[in-house]
Amino acid sequence: MQEADLKDVAIIGGSFAGLTAALQLGRASRKVAVFDTGRPRNAASPAAHGVPGWDGRAPGDILSAIRGDLAAYPTVSVHDRAVTGLSGEADAFRLTTAAGEVMARRVILACGVTDRLPDIPGLAEGWGTWALHCPYCHGYEIKGQPLSILGRGPMALHMARMLRTDWSQDVSLIAHEGDLGPDADAETAALGVSLHRSPLIRAEPRKGGARLTLADGTVLQTAGLFLHADTAFAAPFVADLGLATLAGPTGPYLKTGAFNVTGRAGIFAAGDIIRPAGIVTPALADGAITGTAAHQSLIWPDRFPPIMET
Repeated sequence: MQEADLKDVAIIGGSFAGLTAALQLGRASRKVAVFDTGRPRNAASPAAHGVPGWDGRAPGDILSAIRGDLAAYPTVSVHDRAVTGLSGEADAFRLTTAAGEVMARRVILACGVTDRLPDIPGLAEGWGTWALHCPYCHGYEIKGQPLSILGRGPMALHMARMLRTDWSQDVSLIAHEGDLGPDADAETAALGVSLHRSPLIRAEPRKGGARLTLADGTVLQTAGLFLHADTAFAAPFVADLGLATLAGPTGPYLKTGAFNVTGRAGIFAAGDIIRPAGIVTPALADGAITGTAAHQSLIWPDRFPPIMET
């Protein structure tokens, strides 16, 4: 590839974090290529809440608006194709795509994670509408109605306390799998949360929510079923980069240091890939931090050393 084709920064992932990083770099007139699969994590959700200025707008509409902003910067290009491999080192990274290879001096991993739901009939169809991951994102719209939790470990009690305290007085906790902890019965009783020690075997959509059937025949009506899905890196090649990871409550995420540097010089990361909470506003903040850091590392590379991976 000719020197003129060398990108200053390649951003893998064009959702909230990746596009925000591109905006910072575009304003510095740096040559940036964004690669996106078109499958954002919250695509199934009809609205993104808690996003200042965009509260309640569809996630796709917000991303389209940010892409529209990027169109004003001629050094930024957005490509609707996946990156399938990454090799090389700082100032000479090589990205593999279906359309060929791209060279870049810096790389930002903003490719996020994917959610792996329990294999329960009907659950996947409700993901993002009545099967929900976050009360801050979705709780206000269904507050005061019957709410439920798919218990898959001790985090379920954390969710139960939040929902019962500020979103609804009618909360049910389904002990679906995993150990809820030794004090689950006492804690749910103290909270006034109904504990059902029988797994969920079927979920059927109903107007305003879903009908949940448990293995013992119990049927619950719910406006929202909250659960923590298992997560994995959305881009499989990330696991082969040798980067340090941390264990989150649902799956691994990348370990980063100040300014979102990783353990390899020249590789930064942003968004859901570096934090266990999938919320839009932190992803936007990550993008701004990481975009400016990647830019400044082009000027002062010694100020952005990789983290120690011990």
